[in-house]
Amino acid sequence: MKTKSWEVEIIHPWESLEVILSEPEKTLPFFPYFESIEGDTVRFKVPRFIFDFGYEFKLAVGFQKRKAIYTFTGDRGILTVTFEMAGSRLRVTASWSGFGEVFMGKPLETFAKGIAKAIQDFCSAQAACPVMAITEEEGIVEHVTPETAPALIKRISWELKGKDFILEGISEDGTVLSATVKDEHLVELKVKEKEGRETIIQAEVPVLELTPELFEGLPLKEKFEIKVKRI
Repeated sequence: MKTKSWEVEIIHPWESLEVILSEPEKTLPFFPYFESIEGDTVRFKVPRFIFDFGYEFKLAVGFQKRKAIYTFTGDRGILTVTFEMAGSRLRVTASWSGFGEVFMGKPLETFAKGIAKAIQDFCSAQAACPVMAITEEEGIVEHVTPETAPALIKRISWELKGKDFILEGISEDGTVLSATVKDEHLVELKVKEKEGRETIIQAEVPVLELTPELFEGLPLKEKFEIKVKRI
C-alpha cells in the first residue's frame, strides 16, 4: 500500500469541516484528478508518463470523532482518504492499494496536498462569506467588499458543484457587479458604477486561489441583490 499525507492549518471548528465533507458531490470536483461524479460513482483520471490511467469507484463516507474517511472502491484497487483533526491541524492521508501501486507515490502526494488545500480554502470561505439568503439561485447578499467577494464566489462555486456560472448583482446605490466562472476559474469580473464608469478585469484565476487583491479598489461595499445563472 502506498500512503502520502499533507497537513494544513484549520482555524475553524470541526463542525465547519464536517459540513463540507458531508457533501462530497460538492467538494470532490475540486480534488486533483477529479473527472466526474454520478450518485456514488466517482471517476478520477491519473496521468502517468504517456498514459492516462482512468479509475472508477464506488464512494462510501464515514465519520468518527474529529475524523472522516472517504473510501473509494474500484476494480483496480481501493483508494482511502482520511481527514483527521489534531488541535488546529488537519491531516489528509491518501492511501492506494491496487494497480500501479509502485508508481503512485507522487500522484498520491499531489492528491493529498490538493485535497488539504481545497478543504482549508472552503473552510475559510464558509467563515468569511457574507450573509446570504438565496432561494432558487436568487437572493440578497449583505456587505460585499473586496475582502468578502472571494469567499462569496468560492461558496457559490462549491454550492454549484464546480459548474460554470455567472454571478450578477446590483447594490442599493446602483452599482452593478458581474463575475463569470468557467472551468472552476474566474475569467471575467465587471463592476459598473451608477455614474456609468465601468471596470472590466479579464482573468484566468482558479476559484480556490481568489484573494482580496483582485478586488482592491472596486466599489464593493453595499448590500447586493444577486442572481446566479448557470452557463
